[in-house]
Amino acid sequence: MDELTLKAEKIIWRGRALSRLSSGQVVIVDPGVFPGEVFKARVTKRKKDYLQARCVHILESHPSRRPHPCHHSTQCGGCRFGALPNRVQLELKADLLQRELSRGLPRDVQLPRASAAQSPKGWRYRWRGQIHVKDHRPHFKALQSDRTVQLDDCFLLARPLARALGPLSQGLQDGRHIIAASPFDHSVVSAQSSRSLKLPLTGLASPCQVPAQSFFQANWSLNQHLVSTVVSLLEPYQDVADLYAGCGNFALPLAKAGKRVLAAETDGAAVAAIQANAREMGLHTLQAVQTDLTRESLAALLAPVRPEAAIIDPPRAGGGRHIAGLAGVDSLSRIVWVSCDVVNSARDMRPFFEHGWEVTSLKLFDMFPQTWHMDVVMVLDRR
Repeated sequence: MDELTLKAEKIIWRGRALSRLSSGQVVIVDPGVFPGEVFKARVTKRKKDYLQARCVHILESHPSRRPHPCHHSTQCGGCRFGALPNRVQLELKADLLQRELSRGLPRDVQLPRASAAQSPKGWRYRWRGQIHVKDHRPHFKALQSDRTVQLDDCFLLARPLARALGPLSQGLQDGRHIIAASPFDHSVVSAQSSRSLKLPLTGLASPCQVPAQSFFQANWSLNQHLVSTVVSLLEPYQDVADLYAGCGNFALPLAKAGKRVLAAETDGAAVAAIQANAREMGLHTLQAVQTDLTRESLAALLAPVRPEAAIIDPPRAGGGRHIAGLAGVDSLSRIVWVSCDVVNSARDMRPFFEHGWEVTSLKLFDMFPQTWHMDVVMVLDRR
């Protein structure tokens, strides 16, 4: 493949850099190159409208570039932003968020400037993650490859989870596995375990019990700020629907604050955990239901309870066509949209503006330092 000398213009979605040839043709470069850098790149694919390339050598570095602390970084694509200080990473993400939302939403939608919440920890913040097991040893997959590389440590993982990589892998079959640890008592499990984890959650007197196989926020320290923010945004409203509720990350603290909450979630184990935790904590105003949110009419689901506000916290792929039905639910005055992929969320959000909704607040939560990923809280209010 051809080798080119390029200059990175900006970071685009998925952490890639956008460059151009002298002809104006766009070149998309895999993660690890930052704005203003001049570099040698090798073309990996030729598309109709652009080229894809991979950096092979930096010629002129970003002024804040530093040596990456992890010796796996040349092969692993997991934390390419780790070559920049956290402050600079957050600036790049804030610009990326504003650009992608502006591009994905209708042109006449006015967006407020996003504020940002930095992670308390830049490294060792993940209490949940994935590993590839091969021959009962932990591995990762090399960037854009099916090749596995043996893993002796991951600087993103909290220390109790990192120390358990080897012992956990010894009991697992070859393949990809979710592993997790408790920030409360540092117990570690794989998702195949029948054990639950104890997770201390802001606003609650005792830890929640969460099934090992169910999703919870990996950056548990910053999650406390995320939960406090969402609860504060819903303070004026008494009846709240929590859609894609997970294990009750928002629903349990909202019920503790005295709200009447309907929590809906597809994962049956997560719903059972909400119900059990609510009983244990005496939260009688919380109703948790299991339903397939990819198939269920969300408007019909909310009709019997007529909530004043709703939380939407869909998976990375977005909520799909049924989310659009919420735009016309006349009882709703506010929607707090928690997104881990604003490109897909912008797509799902477009119908809301036809029903008189507007974005009144944006906040970026740097849930995944050293990577391009981010969580965003967007407040939609009915005009």
